Amino acid sequence: MSKKKLHKLHGWLGFICLLPFILISFTGSLLVFKKELDMLLMSEFTQVIASNERLAMNTLIKNINTQLPQYELGSWEILSEAHTSYTEADRIYLIKKGTDYWYKAHLNPFTGQVISHPVELNHYLTDWLLELHYTLLLNDIKGLDEDLGTAFTSLFALVLIFLGISGLIIYRKFWRRVFTLRWNAKLLFVFSDVHKMAGTLASPILLVLGVTGGYYNIAIYVHEWQEHQGGDEHHHVVERLYNDSIDFDRLFSQAANHIPNFETTYVLMPSEPKQPITLYGKVDNGNPLISDYASTVSYDAQNGGFIFAYDIRDQTFVPVMIDTFRKLHFGNFGGYYSKALWAFFGFMPVLLAVTGGYIWLKRRKKRSR
Repeated sequence: MSKKKLHKLHGWLGFICLLPFILISFTGSLLVFKKELDMLLMSEFTQVIASNERLAMNTLIKNINTQLPQYELGSWEILSEAHTSYTEADRIYLIKKGTDYWYKAHLNPFTGQVISHPVELNHYLTDWLLELHYTLLLNDIKGLDEDLGTAFTSLFALVLIFLGISGLIIYRKFWRRVFTLRWNAKLLFVFSDVHKMAGTLASPILLVLGVTGGYYNIAIYVHEWQEHQGGDEHHHVVERLYNDSIDFDRLFSQAANHIPNFETTYVLMPSEPKQPITLYGKVDNGNPLISDYASTVSYDAQNGGFIFAYDIRDQTFVPVMIDTFRKLHFGNFGGYYSKALWAFFGFMPVLLAVTGGYIWLKRRKKRSR
């Protein structure tokens, strides 16, 4: 493809995807600080006073089932740390009995109290922004593909990758004038310089965001399609799918026997028949990009027997690389420094959309004359 045609395609795709890119990049930059925003906006739910230690898992699960009899526990994010004065409350995800609808609540693991009522997954502001970021609020629209938004954002991620690569090809000699800004020139030239500089400097991180975000959205869409291509609906939970007599404290303590130094960070309960109880967790590996959910230990949901262990330290390059996508997408691998950097460059598509859209319209107007 000639440089002229590539430039034209770059402009057309950028203009067509202008609004989605603005929404996705703006929400993504905010969501880099999702934890901090939640702690600020709804501290009564997200922040708890830590005592000496968390209650036993068996006690906590019993408390959840007693306080929320109309729901079944679907999954559980273990966030709190006993050695700090104030810490995050655990997040629990619940399935309303007789349905396949998931809800979210917060749990104080030091008292066993559910401190927020179950609400829909997009009820809170940051959760609504998260859904907007990943689906553009186009999922679950009656009469359309229920994962339409996921498909669209997957496509936009691929377009973002193309725009990043094509932009570097078009301006392959960018290093000569990357920091040149003709402030005294016409607005078209100023926007052109800003567009080239912002695109060039942000392209490495934008490519990372496009690849990581695209991978997860495509994986989710393909999984949902494969699971329901025959017209099968999600399972409606009408009864508990795990045995009440299971000793969860034993499962947690024995996980380290199967994976050395394993620390549970997330529990996935069975939401369909024959599914296991799976503990996700982190391990010591020396790689700051490995997520806190990289390794898993699975148990039989009826008898608590060990089924399978997955240690990220024993995996080949590809699985390890895919796991790094989680931290790479939100930039939470280097504390506030990496978060600030990701938020700044993640916002660049907004600037690129505004400057690129203006340049495209001006050039179209000039050609039409």
